[in-house]
Amino acid sequence: MPTEPHAPIRGRALLALRACAAHPQGLRHEAYPTYIPMLAEMGLVEERHVRGPGRSQPAWFLTAAGRTVIAELGPNEARD
Repeated sequence: MPTEPHAPIRGRALLALRACAAHPQGLRHEAYPTYIPMLAEMGLVEERHVRGPGRSQPAWFLTAAGRTVIAELGPNEARD
């Protein structure tokens, strides 16, 4: 089944993706509740469980596709 192309990532969604890239040990699950689920639907981030103090907690991690997007857009807003 064909999928619709997604709009380019920008604004707070881009900030959320960059925040996920900046936290290789996992971005806390409550961060960017509006944007991270959309990025997960696009296949750019995934939810995995990490060991926390005395329990396992969900966190967001970049996928290979997410790392590709970050490589194209840059890890931060600084322009050369």
